[in-house]
Amino acid sequence: MERTQQIFAQYHRFDDGALVSFEQAYGPRGVQSVRIVLYARNHELEGNIWRKVAITVGDVRELMIKTPGNFINRICCGVKLLRFGDVWCVDVDGTYAHDDPATLEEVRRDGDCYVIGGTVEAIELD
Repeated sequence: MERTQQIFAQYHRFDDGALVSFEQAYGPRGVQSVRIVLYARNHELEGNIWRKVAITVGDVRELMIKTPGNFINRICCGVKLLRFGDVWCVDVDGTYAHDDPATLEEVRRDGDCYVIGGTVEAIELD
């Protein structure tokens, strides 16, 4: 988990990056995991280094995706890694009254693209 939090910090929550893909893996009880691939700049490295990063949410309990199609989906408000009790929430580009939503209810009410699950892992792909 520490590495995942470090990646979120190094990439400044993927601000100004792009959503590359949103993949769902299904099991007998519905969506089992979600893999979000982003293209963004690593601010910890010298120069203008952009990479793909995969964020995988396992043990998915809830999923909402409202994104327009047929264009590059830029990240303007960041990708938020949030902890609420025993679940993780990855919110893509949600706009809230404050920088981070205070509750899951706020995410459900105002979020357009989020995944709630039991595990989360981020890895650099290149």
